[in-house]
Amino acid sequence: MELILILVIGVVGFRVWRARQPAFSRTPGDLVGPVGWTADMRWTTVAPLLRADLRRVLLHPAFLFGVAITWGMVALALSEEDEWLGASAGVALGLVPLGWMTIIATNLTALRPRRRGTEELFASLPAPQPVRTSALLATAIGPGLVATLHALGAVVWLMNRDRPLPGSPLWQEIAVGVVIVIGAVAVGVAVARWLPNGFFGVLAVVVVTLIQARVFELTAWPWHTSDAHPARFLAFLAEPSSVADRSLELRPSGWHLVYLLGWTATVALVGILRDHRGARPAMAVFALSLLTVGVTGWIQTRPLSDASRDQMVSYLLEPELHQLCRTVDDIRYCAYPGHSGELDDWQATTAAVLAQLPPAASARAADLDLVQRPATIIGNSDCGPSRFRDSLHPTVAARVEPARLWVADGDVHPSFGGEAFPCSNRDDHGFFLAVQVAAWAAGLPPAPHHDDQRCLATGQARSAIALWAAATAAPDGARTMNDVVRDGRDRTHLRFDGWDSPPMWGVTFAAADAEVAKAMLALPDERIRSALSLHWDLLMDRTTATAVLAEVLGTELAGATPAVDVSSPAACR
Repeated sequence: MELILILVIGVVGFRVWRARQPAFSRTPGDLVGPVGWTADMRWTTVAPLLRADLRRVLLHPAFLFGVAITWGMVALALSEEDEWLGASAGVALGLVPLGWMTIIATNLTALRPRRRGTEELFASLPAPQPVRTSALLATAIGPGLVATLHALGAVVWLMNRDRPLPGSPLWQEIAVGVVIVIGAVAVGVAVARWLPNGFFGVLAVVVVTLIQARVFELTAWPWHTSDAHPARFLAFLAEPSSVADRSLELRPSGWHLVYLLGWTATVALVGILRDHRGARPAMAVFALSLLTVGVTGWIQTRPLSDASRDQMVSYLLEPELHQLCRTVDDIRYCAYPGHSGELDDWQATTAAVLAQLPPAASARAADLDLVQRPATIIGNSDCGPSRFRDSLHPTVAARVEPARLWVADGDVHPSFGGEAFPCSNRDDHGFFLAVQVAAWAAGLPPAPHHDDQRCLATGQARSAIALWAAATAAPDGARTMNDVVRDGRDRTHLRFDGWDSPPMWGVTFAAADAEVAKAMLALPDERIRSALSLHWDLLMDRTTATAVLAEVLGTELAGATPAVDVSSPAACR
């Protein structure tokens, strides 16, 4: 549909342009216009032409607008990144709007003589059109330098944040954004030479955007494949897959840069060859650039080697061989190397939850393991939910069975994808993990297993207690739980339909039990802890209803139910 739309816009635009031309088949500017390719061209005139054109491009309103919005776009692209792979790609993504505006600025600069009716004067000037085109292409120096400064500024900002990213910047990924801006100059000039109307410069922006955002949207029609498929590297900007872990990414960053440079040279030669398609030196370079595009494109789309595939499979199915672990107060915490900085946060959250519960809950601390593993559902680039296995390279996904990856082992499993509110960078302050720890303490499954299977604890007192403990332990937990209940509930349960990165809880909590937990937040914590200590075994029984919890606390709790149905196969054991 998008390609049809592009075709319609192009045809209509072309007809409008033709309708504005004189009745004769050729305009005076065509009859007596720029001189084409000549054997005795003097390329030394490129330098003075470059100085004049560079000033016009850099001071063009479209380019200045691009500069004005670029930093905001870079900051927006980096708002949710917590590791250098995503951040480096985010810097490149943030430079794309500058590339759009550069296309328009260079296109209008190249068309300036035609728009002002002075094109026929070129016949009396010493610089043939290929020389003038080369000077316009050389103005890429200016936008490229501006893009580089923006990229370096973003890196400095990332390295000096309150919580700097672990590791170091991936310069080849960042350089993609700079090359895209340089390539935008070639696009603007080539379009101006072949379609000399400003409308087509704007259309070029639409076309390249749709090629990137629609043609290479691998999870949609006509691909219907993983967003980790190597075909994504044929796009201008190959964003990281949704997998959110660098060890599960195989990115031919160097080859992708050469691939983009090959396309840039190809488009630049298309602009030069407009004025003499038979120029042998230019044709030779054109053929070489096309060969570069073909070879590097082929290299980037090669299947994974057996060694790389086996390494990724082991990374997922044998975490003990790859994770860094430490034991604190008999509790074991294990994280993958790129996420080891989160161990302190996990430890603080776990300690805060257990502090809210009776000693009987923490007496089993030696049995508590927090082992990182991927979330079953993760967000994609469109802020929509997708299954984790769908974000893996197809050959890796084929060897990773859900039953082996998401074992029902009773451990707490922080994810490396990061659970979050829908399409948001809002901090949950550890509430999502706190619910996992509190569920473990209450004898409920902490995390989903197999293919996102979760049990029901509807009406069980321990379900409400787990939610209450998490809300009291997490900073700003009461407000976070209110928002979770509001945004994640359907008529009866918290199912998080449509969330791109839903909480990885092993229980599908009932909305009524969440209301009980919210009512408990109005009571003094000490009063609740005292009652829990006296009646812990009773309240942890899966047949104990929330009405019994209200009786134990000596108060009425909104949403409390008098009975529990544990006969359902989906009920938590």
